[in-house]
Amino acid sequence: MSDRILEVPSHESPETTLRDMEVANQRLRRFAWSVMLGAIVVLGFTAVVVVMFATQRLPAPGSVVQARSFVLQDEQGRIRATWGVTKDGGVQLALQDDKGNPRARMSVLQDGSTGLALVDGAGHPRAALGLLTDGTINLVFADQGGQSRAVFGLTPAGASSIVLADGKGVTRAGLSVANSGRATQTVDETGGP
Repeated sequence: MSDRILEVPSHESPETTLRDMEVANQRLRRFAWSVMLGAIVVLGFTAVVVVMFATQRLPAPGSVVQARSFVLQDEQGRIRATWGVTKDGGVQLALQDDKGNPRARMSVLQDGSTGLALVDGAGHPRAALGLLTDGTINLVFADQGGQSRAVFGLTPAGASSIVLADGKGVTRAGLSVANSGRATQTVDETGGP
């Protein structure tokens, strides 16, 4: 293209040559403006992309830790808490006393059921709150031997219940209220098995 712009045939008059050069000069200016406009668009797009990535709030380097389990130790090196994935695919956070005994556990099982258990110094669960995947929720209290003695529950259908058991775990009294409002009660005063 540059050869055609500068090429001046000998048979044309100087006015014609000047006019042809002005036309070629206008084409060259339009081409330069197109190139400059394209460069501005590309630079603008690049600036927008850079700003978008720069303003995303990513954690600072070193602030993200990934592992299958975490162990928290006190100043003496005793394990006080563990948090990790269990063998069956659940997740559990266990808080321990200074003797290493688990005292509180929070779990999410592989099926999505969740639970919280409070454990005494002897290792017996004394209180547990569980939410099953079907929506059933229960609060269970146990005695010092770990035997469940009182259960408060609510079903997905809206029925609520209270069940009381003796020291052997035998149900002795129960009260339930259906979602419809119908109440039932059970009392076993025999004290037998």
